Amino acid sequence: MALLDNCIKGIKEGSWTLLQLRGDLISSADVNGDDVDFLTSPESLELLLKSVFEWTRNGWCHGHVRRRLNRKAELCLFSPEGSACLKLDLWLRLPQLDEGRTLTLENCVGLLSGTGIQRLPLRLEVALYLQHLLAKKKDLREGKYRKSLTDYRQRCPEFALDLERVEELGIIPGEVKEHSAGILREAFGESPARKTSLLGIHEEGFLSYPRTVKAISVMGCDGAGKTSLSWSLTELEKRYARVFTGKHLYRKSWLYKLAVIFIRPFTFQSRERFDELCAPLVYLRACLGLRIKLLRWKRGITLIDRGLLDFMYLNRKSDRPGFSRLFFLSRLCGKRIPVVHVMADYAAIRQRKDEVSEKGHECYDMDMWQAHALRCPTDYLAFNNTGSLKSSSQALDQVLRELS
Repeated sequence: MALLDNCIKGIKEGSWTLLQLRGDLISSADVNGDDVDFLTSPESLELLLKSVFEWTRNGWCHGHVRRRLNRKAELCLFSPEGSACLKLDLWLRLPQLDEGRTLTLENCVGLLSGTGIQRLPLRLEVALYLQHLLAKKKDLREGKYRKSLTDYRQRCPEFALDLERVEELGIIPGEVKEHSAGILREAFGESPARKTSLLGIHEEGFLSYPRTVKAISVMGCDGAGKTSLSWSLTELEKRYARVFTGKHLYRKSWLYKLAVIFIRPFTFQSRERFDELCAPLVYLRACLGLRIKLLRWKRGITLIDRGLLDFMYLNRKSDRPGFSRLFFLSRLCGKRIPVVHVMADYAAIRQRKDEVSEKGHECYDMDMWQAHALRCPTDYLAFNNTGSLKSSSQALDQVLRELS
């Protein structure tokens, strides 16, 4: 809990802008509680996620980012042992305002000051909360909603009579709905039309992670302990059915075997270097292989000891690794199954894989974080693997159970 408190303090004092939409100001009381809702901007979201990456590397937490649609990111910060969790809903466009109109942070700029945690004037916060209850079709007889309504009634005289009626009726009557919507229209005006690209529709519809988890990619820098962690999970829990070697997604295909027999001898390259030369084709074949495997795997969760984007990452044992120039292919194909990015100290990595340089290790973690955490859709967990094998596998299992 103490380390999560460091994260909460960082959230409050960071250089980003987070507009908390309702409830008490975020604190340690929200750990293992309901989601805390914020409205933010793409720039602030990127800054916050970069800090979560650093907090994970420092061992303060394990950070999980989930995005299915571009309008919202779900961020979970887990304590190192996996038993405590802080959940944040980070809205980029809030579609809960007056019959489906959206609200963005840009609409609220004139009402905010500085960076860090911000709040709307109370009358607007109450109006927005009523629209949220309408949009979500909440049961207002539940204790937590009645408590919030009572609190707002006592603090906001303008809505006191409206909220009293809501509490009595257990529903939001039409005149209260119109009153709150009118206040929001007056404050924020009309929302700009959203532009949707065909590529975005393709990603959200065809590449998005499956709702039923059949497989999880466990990836990380060479020597980070991803394979040992995967096998430890299968011994710990029966729901992890098998560990699958990620390279088999392409190396067992006849096309690849023929290329190794007839083409590789003319390149005078090792098997690993040959894979890098053929990185785009290797990636495409691995994407197809994963699709086929997902259809065949029926029982339990398969742990794949590599991620698809690993096949597009070149010169990983040098000081200057990086993605292939054809990295844009990752936006066109490749099912985005849940990814666990295993992070470890360089000292531990050097003991296992002395050919990995410190600068190369740092570049790998940063590049993979940026590629996975900032894309949409994504289901990405940055996991700090600095404990013992037993404690790390238990913590990872606890985190994965909470996320499932």
